[in-house]
Amino acid sequence: MSQLGLFETSRAEYAPPPVNPDFVRKHLRRILNLAREAERLPWSAAETESWEDLFPKLAESLPPEEGGIMCEAFAAELKRLKGE
Repeated sequence: MSQLGLFETSRAEYAPPPVNPDFVRKHLRRILNLAREAERLPWSAAETESWEDLFPKLAESLPPEEGGIMCEAFAAELKRLKGE
């Protein structure tokens, strides 16, 4: 029988691929550099809110000290760009 059963539920468990810290670091640096070079927010309000949420989550995959420094720098740039 070459066709799968309609109600068959046994599937192999999906395991997400491991996080590549070099890949994350490269992209977080790109976002941080974009914010540093900007004179005003380079994103829409929704994108800015998304980066405020996503940046720290991505930084968690880096060594704690490095991730913390990047998060602090990003928060400072957002504060500057928002005029706070």
